[in-house]
Amino acid sequence: MSDRPKVRLFAGVELPADARTTIEVATAPLRMTIPGFRWVPAENLHLTLVFLGWMEAVDVEPIRASLEAAVAPAPPFVARLGATGRFPERGKVRVLWVGFTTAVDALTDLADRARAGVADRVTDARPFRPHVTVARARQPVRVGATAMAVPSLDNEVDVDGVTLFRSRLGSPDPRYEAIARLGLQGGSAAG
Repeated sequence: MSDRPKVRLFAGVELPADARTTIEVATAPLRMTIPGFRWVPAENLHLTLVFLGWMEAVDVEPIRASLEAAVAPAPPFVARLGATGRFPERGKVRVLWVGFTTAVDALTDLADRARAGVADRVTDARPFRPHVTVARARQPVRVGATAMAVPSLDNEVDVDGVTLFRSRLGSPDPRYEAIARLGLQGGSAAG
């Protein structure tokens, strides 16, 4: 095991303040009706494209460069927030989330590009499902379908870059620091 300093990293899409506020307001009733969850503070709401985990600090710059080379050719696009959901879809719930109604293919392509850019460092075999995590269960929780009845959100999210984040674990919540913002520079997206 290395004695070198380590940092906890992930790459994702930052959400604008209005989208984070909309999510927080829309899910506020759930905070009162669904016990047993840790709710993500508004400032931490984002879309994770790839989680890298603990990496040596000296590897941050090569990771940044690899991610940039992988995502820069993608064109900017607009996604739209949608309905709430849960993981897993059946049984006791571990995660509550807000999904997207448009640009799902473009978000998936962007995640695939980011994952390919760091494939030599991390393998995330789970299929990518674009979502914003809003709460995590301390222990898996039974949640009835009606308990998650929140009107579908309808906020646009301009996706014009990927952010490499450092996650500083802490109590009560982690802090996410943007290390680098990597712009999408490809031609305009089709249709």
